[in-house]
Amino acid sequence: MKDKMAIMDKWLEEAMAEGNEAAKAHLNAIARIVGGQVARLSKPDDVPQTIAKTVEEMGKGVTAGMLMRHGSAGVMHVELLSLSRGGR
Repeated sequence: MKDKMAIMDKWLEEAMAEGNEAAKAHLNAIARIVGGQVARLSKPDDVPQTIAKTVEEMGKGVTAGMLMRHGSAGVMHVELLSLSRGGR
């Protein structure tokens, strides 16, 4: 897994070299990939809990990144209020 993380970090560094918009586009792509994997790996009823755990882990990463980059971290509160499927 470390090798995969290193590859993702390398891709982000390359995107950051292109500017903030490229880096944001890269993060959005990663978010779509993670969302697709949540859907793929979860039963429909388990999706909200899987998303909540994924967001919790992301929050830990944000806290660690803020501490490493800026020397401080605040409090981040994210709440999933609902999840519904559109018409099919």
